[in-house]
Amino acid sequence: MKKIIFYILASSLMSSVVTIAAYKKYVKEEGLFYPPYFNPLSEKAKLNSSLVSSAGLPDFTKVVEKTVHAVVNVKNYSKNSNNQLPFDPFDFFFGFPDDFGERGGNSGRNYQKKDDLPGYHGSGVIVSPDGYIVTNHHVIKDADKIEITLNDQRSYRARLIGTDKSTDIALLKINEKNLPFIYFSDSNKVKVGEWVLAIGNPFDLNSTVTAGIISAKNRSLGLLRGETQSAIESFFQTDAAVNPGNSGGALVNTNGELIGINTAISSNSGNFIGYSFAAPSNLVGKVIRDIRKYGAVQRAYLGVRGMDLSKTEYLKAYNNETHQNIKTQQGFLIGEVFEKSGAYDSGIKKGDIIKSIDGKKIQNIADLSFIIGTKHPGDQVKIDIFRKKEMKVFYVILKDIKGRTKIRNKEEIIPLEFLGAKFEVLGKEDRKDFGIDYGIKIIEIQVGRLSDIGMEEGDIILSINGVKIRKPNDVNRILKNYSGDVTIKSIKQNGQVYIAGFEMN
Repeated sequence: MKKIIFYILASSLMSSVVTIAAYKKYVKEEGLFYPPYFNPLSEKAKLNSSLVSSAGLPDFTKVVEKTVHAVVNVKNYSKNSNNQLPFDPFDFFFGFPDDFGERGGNSGRNYQKKDDLPGYHGSGVIVSPDGYIVTNHHVIKDADKIEITLNDQRSYRARLIGTDKSTDIALLKINEKNLPFIYFSDSNKVKVGEWVLAIGNPFDLNSTVTAGIISAKNRSLGLLRGETQSAIESFFQTDAAVNPGNSGGALVNTNGELIGINTAISSNSGNFIGYSFAAPSNLVGKVIRDIRKYGAVQRAYLGVRGMDLSKTEYLKAYNNETHQNIKTQQGFLIGEVFEKSGAYDSGIKKGDIIKSIDGKKIQNIADLSFIIGTKHPGDQVKIDIFRKKEMKVFYVILKDIKGRTKIRNKEEIIPLEFLGAKFEVLGKEDRKDFGIDYGIKIIEIQVGRLSDIGMEEGDIILSINGVKIRKPNDVNRILKNYSGDVTIKSIKQNGQVYIAGFEMN
């Protein structure tokens, strides 16, 4: 008996040592944030015993206990001039085009502006113990201030680290330690039919949990096309009930791991009527890794335009136009190849049908955009092409939108992606009107550090950290490799001198 007990203890100890060693090796090689926190025991973690109650019914209490405290309320304090809330895909979806003008403006909800009230609220997910939070881009869009409220009602001012319109994902940061967080899971392993839980704050009701199953994968909805032409959509479809306020909340599996960020619902009324959609965790992870590491998403492009071969009506029109007889099938038909793109360089041509990328079948645009969306410029992909009744293999080096194969560092992307603005040298009229002989003018502004502190198009930046700015490259020179507080002095269009600041990562 003593020997048996000894062997059991020894075996348990050895398993613990191996587990800890594997985890430490993972952390050392990958870093705690690159990739996001991922549970190395995910495949072996068994919570199945907790999924069935004594009555034989599903029981998710253990999963909820493990995850609910890592989902937060995100409040957007926005000074919209028209007193309307920012557009939220939950407000309407799959509606009729004629309804856009009537319902798309304010969704029936006018916001009477008060500086101490939020313009919009949504949800977010804590993904690291030191306060990094993932939410949707549309939740924090146009925010002048972002407030995070934890499940225990503690509140914090959040800092916007970065945002990506193409995936509707944003990364926030609060100054706190030892926070509850949710591990990432491999969304590629999610199966249709498995149980999932949606956790968020619908209608500003904190810590709401609903259950459902994965109804479908790789849904492309055209939801984000209004924000950007480079939209990447490959949503999970679930029947877990979500409503306005669930935006940015967690979709978790029965191990309590993050498999998606809830983004939209299928509804003409604005409320849940059967289906909801979530961005898969692998895509979310890639976006926030890039934002954290490089300051902006490093997006790769294949360089083609085309259509799903499952769309019968489009395929019929294509065949009539090109006098071909391509049948409905699995794959993506290339209608255009852009010059100087990776696809063009490799020899891919119009009329080719993409069957798979890196061994993964391509059934529609969602499959293609998801796979390419998780890649970086300079990555090589293997593409199986069907051309004139033959299968051919092409190896493509992906490029960014500018045709580059190199990942840009923070110093290279500070002006636009990081600060969120484009500049020009100050013209003679502005020099004369404002009585200054130095400064740069903001000619375009997006979500970023400058919009966070209230700067607008037309503002003139005079100095950064007390150093006079004379040309756009001065911004890079001053902020290159800089960490700490940044102070910007500027002149508004009404002549008012404006001093504001932010903290560099």
